[in-house]
Amino acid sequence: MPKFLLQILLFVLLSVGLTTSSMSAEVGLLDEADIVVSSRAKSERQQALKTALSAVFVKNSGLPSAVSHPLVKAQINQPEVLLTQYGYSEIDDELVLKANFDHKRIISTLRQAELPVWGKQRPLTLLWVSIEDNGERHILSDISDMDTRTQIELESSNKGIPVILPLMDLDDVMKINVSDVRGMFTDVVSEASKRYRADYFAIADMDQVGGFVRFQVSLFDKESDSAVMQPLIHHQAEVIDYETATNQILSTLAEYFVSQYAFADSGNSATTHLSLVGVQNMAQLVEIEAYLNQLSAIKSVSLHQFKADTVTYKLSLFGTADDLQKLLNINKRLTQLDTLNQSEPVDAVLPNPESEEDFKTELTETLIYQWH
Repeated sequence: MPKFLLQILLFVLLSVGLTTSSMSAEVGLLDEADIVVSSRAKSERQQALKTALSAVFVKNSGLPSAVSHPLVKAQINQPEVLLTQYGYSEIDDELVLKANFDHKRIISTLRQAELPVWGKQRPLTLLWVSIEDNGERHILSDISDMDTRTQIELESSNKGIPVILPLMDLDDVMKINVSDVRGMFTDVVSEASKRYRADYFAIADMDQVGGFVRFQVSLFDKESDSAVMQPLIHHQAEVIDYETATNQILSTLAEYFVSQYAFADSGNSATTHLSLVGVQNMAQLVEIEAYLNQLSAIKSVSLHQFKADTVTYKLSLFGTADDLQKLLNINKRLTQLDTLNQSEPVDAVLPNPESEEDFKTELTETLIYQWH
């Protein structure tokens, strides 16, 4: 792999922040793309900007097919309209064009086209891969120098899917071996996954057979309490090489996550109330509102009440309250509560009802979480 790609990869990976208190990852660089060009000629720049804008639309929707929508295609054909800045850099004798686009207008176009929008908060996946290296089968580790490891990181970045590989240090070696991954022994893999701050774990096996690569991948909810874990998705195929297998593995994961966490405008005026317990100061309030405003399920946020240590918001949604809960539940700074602390008067933390019936409605429609 060319060195310039590795440098771009490092820059991209540094933009994906994993907080110490949250398993989900906040994905950055959603409004920019880097394209290799052969010259600074206007005609080539125009084509590179189209390619860059296409990549940005895909990263923000999660759907490769988004670029085929007439509204999106019209924007791609005139990339300068959404372009905020661009520049060139030379890395290892390769000329790279970096383009940044107007993020709000990208999202607005996707919403207008009634396409899904995938926000910055995305689930983190721990990927266990069984693969052959120099005649021996290994579990692909975070420090491996195999091309497949680099390819996984590139595909993860390009598709906006936060993925980590196991360390395969002494702790891992004592708990799991390559046969466990190759055989997809979910009980063993699940136990070994507990030390990692991830929302999901995936098990993949790649096997070179003749001139082809046969692979399979299964995804599991790391927090599942089922006695027998069932895969959320499973895919297997035979492809031409490891690079294609890697691409399909990450595409399979992307399709599932888009179906769960990317939301189109339902056209309904759905609203809900969200109460957050444990808010101690205005700095936390600012942090919470910034977090809520970037969630892809939320159309608008309005502060309804702030008393004691509890803040209540009225939220207008693109989808449903269930869609919102999917996003809230991958942020481990939030713990869902069944009821509010009854030591506080109910009317101090819930919207003031005009009647008893309104009170019951507000109570059942309020989501309640502890903010840590």
